[in-house]
Amino acid sequence: MSSNDYRDSENYKKGIEVYASKYEPQRLKQLDALYEFSPDLADVVISHGLCDIWVNKTPNLSVQEKEIAVLASLITSCTVHSEIKAHAQCLLNVGVTKEKIKDLLILLTLYIGVPKIGVARQLIEEAFNEYDSARSKNVTA
Repeated sequence: MSSNDYRDSENYKKGIEVYASKYEPQRLKQLDALYEFSPDLADVVISHGLCDIWVNKTPNLSVQEKEIAVLASLITSCTVHSEIKAHAQCLLNVGVTKEKIKDLLILLTLYIGVPKIGVARQLIEEAFNEYDSARSKNVTA
């Protein structure tokens, strides 16, 4: 285990802020689990990935553009289903409409084919339903 407590670093704190600004709140527990598993791995993902690369090294891309690129990449590989759902919800959280996400699926069909789009469509539909369900619970609470 690392002797550093990365959670005290400015980059780690900024990475957590970035994560919290776009992911569903319940996903924050995953970062705690990642840190418990390996503080060094959490530092790579949070301090370097989310803070350094996501914020510092890509300032010319908007958050929406970054999320569209990430979702398109995940759909193209079609291997990490939980991340496809998570990033579809991130897009909704940063103001991208369901219609734009559907248009992304239409566009990607030309480049990656119907089978991968079929899987992605199902995952994104689940993400939409979970997103809507969470919002309706917050309205009635």
